[in-house]
Amino acid sequence: MTLDVYRSALGDRTRGWLALHPDERRRRAVEACAQKDAGTLWSLTEAHLGLYGASGILVSPHTLSAYRTGVTQYVLYAQERALNVLHPSLDDAQAYALHLLERRKIATVRGKVAAAAALYKALRWAGATDVTPFSGVRVPKDHEHPLTKNPPYSPAVLRRVFGRVDEALPLARGRERTRLLSARTLLLILAHTGLRIQEALDLAWADVHLDEDEPFITVRSGKGRKSRDVGLSDRLTSALRTYRALPRRRSHAAAMVLPFRTRAAAANLLRPLFERDEVDASGRPVSDWRGCHAFRKATGTRLYEALGDFAAVAEVLGHADINVTRSYVRISGGRAGKVMRDW
Repeated sequence: MTLDVYRSALGDRTRGWLALHPDERRRRAVEACAQKDAGTLWSLTEAHLGLYGASGILVSPHTLSAYRTGVTQYVLYAQERALNVLHPSLDDAQAYALHLLERRKIATVRGKVAAAAALYKALRWAGATDVTPFSGVRVPKDHEHPLTKNPPYSPAVLRRVFGRVDEALPLARGRERTRLLSARTLLLILAHTGLRIQEALDLAWADVHLDEDEPFITVRSGKGRKSRDVGLSDRLTSALRTYRALPRRRSHAAAMVLPFRTRAAAANLLRPLFERDEVDASGRPVSDWRGCHAFRKATGTRLYEALGDFAAVAEVLGHADINVTRSYVRISGGRAGKVMRDW
């Protein structure tokens, strides 16, 4: 049996690489490049992100997951094409971007290229190479509006989904009732507060203030580790009180509002609720599911329609840049059309 250090946190994993003598760090990095060892190359990249990334060890789990996938896919690409990982050229890097553009959306390609660039920052830190192949890669601009690519959920879709849950709850028992209550709580959190999905998953009961004159939640896990208070609707307040009374099996689960920790678990819970009672030409159920971010855009749109104030919407959504908020809000042409008809 071989004993090893248990590294449960990013800081611990980062210190594992930092504790190495520079010569040993370089040796391991060079060896991983030669063997195209995706696991070791990701471990090195993660350590560098923890040390020198914009957020340091506070980098979000979602960012780490996306970068890990990006580094792994790049190493697989290098394996398939016998690419020299240690010394690729700018042409090699641009060819990788072209390969991605043939298969994925522009925004996704930008993320994959960023992950590969992060790998080479880590390799330079380790002293394994001095190349910067991805610094000159060109990815075309995406001129499609964010609301066209992924529009917000319409009020009609949300009414239908909430109605499905409300109809099923009175007849549900045991685990099925708990599952539906979890789904209703998550739906209301996302649709009535505009939280990012990670913020919803990280929400603790200690930050839920239901007994105030105006109930609110304190969001602490947003981008930049900033906190903000978000008011609660009467409907969400009632749902949270009901949900809080449910028995929880584990102490950690009892501290958190939602019992699951991953985006995949959240999506698996909600996705079936968006299926319509019809099928497409291939016989598959028609679904209105567009992911959790579409709730955030729906909240932004609804708030702007009520307030007409981008700054107020940005405050609720936690945007530092009001121009980002504009890309979240679908402005109806109805009001403008009425004014123009009256000219």
